[in-house]
Parts: sequence; C-alpha cells; structure tokens
Amino acid sequence: MNTLFSIGAVSVTAYALGMALSLAACAVLVFVCFLKAGLPRIMAERFLLLALPLGYVLARLSYVLLRLPYFLERGDGLAFRLWQGGYTLWGALAAIILAALIAAKMHKTSFGKTMDALAAPSLLLLALGRFCEGLAGMGFGQEAPAAVSFFPFAVGNEWGEWRWTIFMLEGVAALVFLVIVIKHKGKAGDRFLLALVLFCAFQILFESLREDEVISFGFVRAGQLLCAITLFALMACGLFRRGGLKGKKIVSFIAYFLLIGVIVGMEFAIDKTNWPILLIYGLVLLSCMGLALVTGRALGLGREQA
Repeated sequence: MNTLFSIGAVSVTAYALGMALSLAACAVLVFVCFLKAGLPRIMAERFLLLALPLGYVLARLSYVLLRLPYFLERGDGLAFRLWQGGYTLWGALAAIILAALIAAKMHKTSFGKTMDALAAPSLLLLALGRFCEGLAGMGFGQEAPAAVSFFPFAVGNEWGEWRWTIFMLEGVAALVFLVIVIKHKGKAGDRFLLALVLFCAFQILFESLREDEVISFGFVRAGQLLCAITLFALMACGLFRRGGLKGKKIVSFIAYFLLIGVIVGMEFAIDKTNWPILLIYGLVLLSCMGLALVTGRALGLGREQA
C-alpha cells in the first residue's frame, strides 16, 4: 500500500486514513443512537473507550488464531507486530458485543437495548470498512468483461486486468441492511439480531465471489464456515427457547441443511461443471436469502411490534 504521509516513524496509508475517518464517523453515530435510545452520553463514551482497543486486539487475535499454523511456522514474532496488518471482522464483532455487555452492566441497563443502539453504527462501519478495502487493493473478484471494465463495477490492477469490485457490492449491501434494520420494529435486541442474520447470510455469497486473499481450511473458506455456524447457532437458540424440538422446528433444521447443501454443491459446481456462472450464483443467492428467512423466523424477527 502506498504511503500518503508520515507522522514520525509511522507511515499513513490511504487505507489507514480511510479507516480512521470511518471510525470517527461511526463513533459520532454511536452517540446519536445512544441518545435516541434514551441511553446516557457517558455510557456511549465508556462503550467507545472499551470497544476501540478491544476491537483492535481481538480483530488481530482472531486473525492469528485462524492462521495459527502460518504464524507458528514463521517463528519471528509476526503475530505481535500489529502494525503489519491481518485482522478479521469476527474479532471486531466480538469486541462490540463484549464492550456493550460491560457498558450495559456498568449502567444497569438492558443489553438488548444497548445492542439495538449499536446496530446502525456497526453496519455503517461495515459499509465504510468495505469501501476502504478498495484503497488497500482488496475485495476484488474474477476478471470482469470489457463492457463493464470501469469503476465502480470493476477496478484495474498493475497487470492491466479489470476485476469485479466485490468490496463495493459488500459495502452497498451493508447500507441496504442498515436501512432495513433502522425500519425494523420489535423487542429489545431484535435490530442487532436482524443485522447479524443479514450479514452472515449474504456474506456466504460475498466470500464466494472474492478472489483476493481469504482464509481457508482446505477448500472451505473460513468466512463462509463461521457465517454458517453463527446462523445455525442463532436458529437453534431461537427455536429451543420456545420449547422442545418438534413439528415446524424440525422443518427449520431440515431447510437449513438443505440450503447449506445447495451452497456447497454450487461451490463445487464452479470448478467441476460447465454450468452458467449466473445460474450457479443465482442459486447461491436464493439459498442465502432462504437462510436469512429461516433464521429470522426462528428468532421471531418477522413478528414486529408497533
């Protein structure tokens, strides 16, 4: 990444500057959302003081754990050189939840209400973070046809190739999720759960589209696996909190595994068949929508309250 300027020994890149500005904008939105939710200003301040360092550390820690064999082979302390990059959204998400839990306990307020206040800032940070990925040369897909080889649909690299801008697709999707979540009305915690369900369901598709460096376990992409596990856990929690496993609940589990089966099958079809790529990704998209619907219904997110 090219350096824009330096502050002492610290080099500031376009990506770093973009993320710093994005964090500042989202911090302001945290104050706005907390005050709108009737939460004290001091609570927003304490949340941010907890979330920012926790996010930095846990995002790095999760990345190191997911690539632990690589870091162990290096044996040069790279894992502890935080400034050399390598972070995951999952660590940042864990930091947001942990900081919100601590802040809610400190102020003796509802954890669900606190998480709802953080739904919009979290999605905005996701959107801006995705847009910033383009500044770091990340988040691109396969080579785009000549007819759409221009920004914002594609971006060129040093070899003159034009690749699909998946980072733009992910960013725009996060903004769409933001609008959906803001308009949703339900019990405390539902907005954040809805945001999490939408992110996990559609990130399975976005991970498949990305052709830059992604963390994989063999042929399984870590991002897709974590999203699938999270959706299953949310669905199971939603179903079992309303009683035992029976009837319609069994149907939900069957539907989940059928949809996951379709996605896995389409992943193999990309390399092992001559099926039209639009058909393959169309089926993946429909399956991701199905996962969001099944999980959302299990959590009762469709039953809005006035």
